[in-house]
Amino acid sequence: MKKNIKKLIFKLLNDEDPSERRYAAEELTYFDERAVYPLIKALKDESPAVQDAATQALIAIGTSLDEDRFSSNPGELVTYMVIPLLREEEAYIRNTALLILTEIGNKAPFLIYQLLKDKDPDVRKFGLDLIADIKSGFDGEKVIPLLKDPNANVRAAAARAIGELRYEKAVSALIECLNDEEWVSFYVLQALASLRSSDAAKAIGELLLTTDSLLVKAEAIDTLGKIGTQEVIEPLLKYYPIATKDEKREIIKALVRVEALPKDEDIKDELLSLIKEGEWEEKALAFKGVKITNLKEAVPLLVEEAGKLDPSCFDYDEKISLIQDTLLGIDSEEELLFLLEKDKLKYRAKAFVINTLGKMRSTKAIPTLLRFLEDIKRDIRIASAKALGNIGDKESVQPLVARSVEDVDVNVRKAAIEALGMIRAKEAFEPLLELVQKETYPDVIESIVISLIEIDQDRFLNNLKSYSTEVKLAVANVTYSLDILNMLLQCDILDVRKAAIMALGKLGTPEAISKITEFIFSENKEIKKAAISALGEAQFCSDLLFECLNDEDPWIRYYTVKALSKSCEPEILIEKLTPLLDDPFPPVVIATIEVLSFFGGSEIYDILYSKKEHPNKEIREKIEEVLSRI
Repeated sequence: MKKNIKKLIFKLLNDEDPSERRYAAEELTYFDERAVYPLIKALKDESPAVQDAATQALIAIGTSLDEDRFSSNPGELVTYMVIPLLREEEAYIRNTALLILTEIGNKAPFLIYQLLKDKDPDVRKFGLDLIADIKSGFDGEKVIPLLKDPNANVRAAAARAIGELRYEKAVSALIECLNDEEWVSFYVLQALASLRSSDAAKAIGELLLTTDSLLVKAEAIDTLGKIGTQEVIEPLLKYYPIATKDEKREIIKALVRVEALPKDEDIKDELLSLIKEGEWEEKALAFKGVKITNLKEAVPLLVEEAGKLDPSCFDYDEKISLIQDTLLGIDSEEELLFLLEKDKLKYRAKAFVINTLGKMRSTKAIPTLLRFLEDIKRDIRIASAKALGNIGDKESVQPLVARSVEDVDVNVRKAAIEALGMIRAKEAFEPLLELVQKETYPDVIESIVISLIEIDQDRFLNNLKSYSTEVKLAVANVTYSLDILNMLLQCDILDVRKAAIMALGKLGTPEAISKITEFIFSENKEIKKAAISALGEAQFCSDLLFECLNDEDPWIRYYTVKALSKSCEPEILIEKLTPLLDDPFPPVVIATIEVLSFFGGSEIYDILYSKKEHPNKEIREKIEEVLSRI
């Protein structure tokens, strides 16, 4: 290092090639305090690349944790030497100095504090800007006196710094500055908004009534909205009657946040305007205002808004739920029925209205929904069936039975079947029981089984032995009853018993696990594999599974590795699975590698690295892939 620093400094300051000067600046990052002054000089280099390299080198030195290579604190040293650049005439140099000090200034706050006492107001402002941007390590108490600085820019910067520091003890001092010059008042309001100071609400309200500045008024309203406590209600309501149209809009938004809209003022148009023209955040506030005021006139706009939403967007569910919650929170039933009966809605909006009427369990909607159960569009039929299920009226049972049997679309049939289960109509039992023996789609069979159990579980289970394999499998997949699963375990059909064992794993109770362990010793390999998988589903780490790692059947060992990955702690898995890297059955080895790869770390790397010359090509490739990721 000592041999090269002089050559690097000479190259930095004198080499004709800018790439060499840049290289020298980058290398000086790794030297001691002797590099600082040359790097500061290089900030004035004609090459932007050299300037940037010098800037980054100074930041790296100033934030270095390797203090042993410096004779003094590197952060304090760089800060001390960069501060004079704030007085340079060239704006680029001043801005670069601010950039460097922002990154390292928290290493020497006492040096930044000294700037606050400087005779030059620009330097005092620079000091405050640095405190505001750095935040960490600075005391807001030292900033308060500068709220009385003779220079307005300095006072504004002081207010900003207090807000950024979240220094609550300065609230009284900030309130005293509310009637300062426009620009200062603006930053004072921003600081009070950051502090969310309810103590300032009254003073801000008085400012609203007395100031002539439109900028200050707008910021005052915004600040009261951000404070968002009960204290802001009175000043906002007091100003509302004399506010401009735009100001009223902002006041409404602020009052919605605290759920306190003016009772004696007609704010309907403002809320409707926000729904029509606002950004989504503004619309969401308007929805809240609609609920507070029970604004039924907003129903058509809410439905239109729901119809415009794209279901493929990531936030669709959140937005559609917010609109629906708004409709459910007001007296919207009559308006929604009117929109449906007009039959001019596009299908997406129509489906939304149908779904909403279902959720509010509107019995008035039943005649219309029964008509839409025959609609040409399948989504409308599906929505109508689900809505009728939610409403739960017996009047819709026979039409739903007809849809569950006759509809050409399987999704409509499924929706109708599920609706019948929700209604729990006894008269639907026989048609569904007949249908379940004919249905071919497994998911629809499951829906029928669920509905039959909902309608009359005992009656359905009385004939369990007589049902088809598909029905029994569906019962195993949907039930959480240990008694029902025990019945299925007596079945002669292997797939049904396997499904019942897997269902016990999903149930995961001590009784269910106890039952599963009985099948670990089964002579039937398929049953044994099902039991092993079920213990994995139940996250049951036990000696029984460890013993299965030594089973003579390679697929038993494979299933055991998979089950253990779901049920045991990493330390246990590493210990128990590592020997299987030498298993003669490649699928077992590959499964073991995949499980171990989830843990990563040097231990796993070393274990797998020792096997990288495995004779099996597929295993070698798998190990190489995992090693590249760890």
